[in-house]
Amino acid sequence: MTTIELSTITLPDGSDVLGIGKKAMLGQGRLKSITVPEEARFIDDWAFAGCTGLEEVTMPRCALGRGVFKDCRSLKHVFVKGIEDDISVLLAEVARQDITYLLDMEKAGSAEWYELWDAWLLRFIEEDDAEGYSGQVPCGEEDYGSSDIAAYESGRRREKARRCLLRLINSEGLKEDTQKICEAFIADHTIGSKAGEEAWQLILERFGEEEAWYTAFADAGGINEENCIALIDSIPDSLSRMKAFFIRRAGGGTKDFLSELDI
Repeated sequence: MTTIELSTITLPDGSDVLGIGKKAMLGQGRLKSITVPEEARFIDDWAFAGCTGLEEVTMPRCALGRGVFKDCRSLKHVFVKGIEDDISVLLAEVARQDITYLLDMEKAGSAEWYELWDAWLLRFIEEDDAEGYSGQVPCGEEDYGSSDIAAYESGRRREKARRCLLRLINSEGLKEDTQKICEAFIADHTIGSKAGEEAWQLILERFGEEEAWYTAFADAGGINEENCIALIDSIPDSLSRMKAFFIRRAGGGTKDFLSELDI
């Protein structure tokens, strides 16, 4: 854990406060975790931008400048003094995406903040899967893994599934209507679905050893009577714990059910 030293920062209104200076740790990709001293009142523009290996930040409830966490693509937790730790994952998500209005630490954790977070999520779910493709490819910014339009759209659906599951796992302040939308997206993108199998592909390839994720997937309707055999057969033996979980969820205690599985 690296503790960042404070300096005196002059704010736009002319007042001086203790904080983290502009571009203070810019591009330091080897940093894994940062602690900002409790005395800090402001973290200036791009202070931690480009810290690609940064996973965890602990900080006081202070104001942030522009792009403080821009391109911190490994960020998993942002712990803020005075705010429940449960919110750390949701804060890290919007920090990685550089969603400035959701990094208002005075509102973070409030009912209003959760509503804004969920509105941001729902807008993304509702966007066309091809949104942003025409602007990305000419610039060489292949965020979703390929310049092929079909692969791009699939990557967007996969990202939508990831954010839905993230919210279902971190469900504080989650309203029932938003929960149902997230669950419906997962159920519509499981193995065997006409709309695509991206939710299941995501679980199988990235979260096969993280029980919270595959439990959320199952609870959202990712496994059902029509797809349970194919789903279980697609799980490699190396993910034995996950395979056992889905066999139990499918009611696999019967001999007839087990005889249909490729195990």
